[in-house]
Amino acid sequence: MSSTRHQPAPTHPDGPGPSGRHVDTVSITQLQPADHAAFLALLDLADEEGVPEEVEDLLTLPPLGQPFTHGPALCLTAHTPRTASPVGAVFATLSDWAFQQPMNPILAYLITTTILYTNALAVAPDHRHKGIARTLLTEVETRARDTGYRLATLHHAPELTDFYASLGYTSARQVLAVFPSGVRAMPPSSYLTAVKPLDPDVRVHTVPGAPAPVVTGLLPDCDLPAHMS
Repeated sequence: MSSTRHQPAPTHPDGPGPSGRHVDTVSITQLQPADHAAFLALLDLADEEGVPEEVEDLLTLPPLGQPFTHGPALCLTAHTPRTASPVGAVFATLSDWAFQQPMNPILAYLITTTILYTNALAVAPDHRHKGIARTLLTEVETRARDTGYRLATLHHAPELTDFYASLGYTSARQVLAVFPSGVRAMPPSSYLTAVKPLDPDVRVHTVPGAPAPVVTGLLPDCDLPAHMS
């Protein structure tokens, strides 16, 4: 089973500290074998149902090219100088949503190479409100942008909307995207969907009369349709 097919977990950020500064120096590194158990325990904080078994299987795989660290997944941890185990974790993967749509498989593959989905983001309770989640997510976005991804997306609980807005995300119950095959809704969730452009050609539009924000520019010539302009 693909690691991106389970019900997405809402991300569980820490938010910035009261001053907006990091309290501790945080180092972000690729997940190491010695930290696998701690990484999975942190991800459990972001998913009440627990980490799916296929995530553990992914941790044994070599990376499927950049930006991935384990198979088709990007697994990063946050450490502080005073902690031996990671205090934060993020798990991001390819979005296989396009392959579940009635479209040409080649087009679906191209779409998959433009969107990176953050499945889970978590910080240990004793280390929240120090900007660690912000630092982890920024690192994911940087690695995705540097390797050609054009859109970052995730799901989150409604009460975290302001946090993700401060990081440049647009959140809604539903998000639409323009593709050569037409305008399609991105994956539904019981949480809010948040999107953030990683490329200057990608834009998120609020269109009067449209049921949801509309993402354009993921692929060439995928602009707003005439009836939405």
